[in-house]
Amino acid sequence: MTRLDLYIGKTVVAVTLLAWVLVAALEAVFTLLGELGDIGRADYTLPEALLFVLLTMPGRAYQSFAVAALIGSLLGVGGLAAKGELNAFRLAGCSPLRLARAVMQAGVLMVLVAVLIGEGWAPLTQQLARQMRAASLVDEIGIQQGPGFWLRDGARLIQVGQSELDGSLAAVRVFELDAAARLVSATAVARARYDNERWLLEDIRESRFTGEGIELRVAEQAVWPRLVDPRLAHLLTRDSQTLSLGELYKYIVYLQQGGSSAVDYQLSYWGRLAAPLSALAMLLLSVSLVLGRLGRQSAGQRVLVGVLVGLAFKLGNEIFAHAGLVYGMAPWLSAFLPSLLVLIAGAWLLRRAGQPAGGKLRT
Repeated sequence: MTRLDLYIGKTVVAVTLLAWVLVAALEAVFTLLGELGDIGRADYTLPEALLFVLLTMPGRAYQSFAVAALIGSLLGVGGLAAKGELNAFRLAGCSPLRLARAVMQAGVLMVLVAVLIGEGWAPLTQQLARQMRAASLVDEIGIQQGPGFWLRDGARLIQVGQSELDGSLAAVRVFELDAAARLVSATAVARARYDNERWLLEDIRESRFTGEGIELRVAEQAVWPRLVDPRLAHLLTRDSQTLSLGELYKYIVYLQQGGSSAVDYQLSYWGRLAAPLSALAMLLLSVSLVLGRLGRQSAGQRVLVGVLVGLAFKLGNEIFAHAGLVYGMAPWLSAFLPSLLVLIAGAWLLRRAGQPAGGKLRT
């Protein structure tokens, strides 16, 4: 790596990190605004809302890194162009490909740091934030451990093994006690789904303890008017953002083996794998834009373009994800296609930027 690579890399890294902090701060402000409506419910207070925002910041920062990389690179490389340094580099023999290589080298280092935060730290803090928020908003929650939780409903103790995205519950056990705290019955439910203000239960096995022995009752389906507060089921859902990539893959396999739909989790899995590529594609696109007409514009205009392109990219991700669900597109293709399109567009624009009047690419 030459001095030129180091100089360009340091410039891009410094401005990108600043942009990342600002974008993450904006994300935190919007998250806090969304929490204000729940402050005052049960035991949920402003300090707890602030703690929730703080704990969810690593995950949100990782999700916004691609946009921050685009804005930071536009400002960093654009700043070099505004000061005439970029022209001096090119006159000294620095081709567009060389400039892009220097930026991408710095980008790889930043992506590694972002991945460490997003895949190593963020899942832990996300899960802790959800547990804390649920415990404050719902008074009846008891012990939370891993994907399941315990709670008490009058004379019943309920253990939920899994709470899924749609609010349905899996591996539920209900223990009913009498006034003397003696076990009256133990019921195992394979799956429970809340619909039309009632719980629809599947594969029920009830063991009722009497003075004469144990009565076993088995039913394929049943309807209960009350089981778990539906709010609690949604608050403690098994969110894909609370899982590491390894755990997410195992959970997808678990859902598929149980006959449940895992498409949402597959999209999240492949989307997280595509996140580093998205950031690198944004960096390449930013270099291509600065080498074009955008390099002659003001810093404010470059920020505006970066925000608009970033929003368009996020919207494109959402569109491809939903289109994949509707048209049966493979989850990996829905996740990677927007990044690949941006990468192709950036490479094409870079080639045009390096094309002299004669039509040959400068290298």
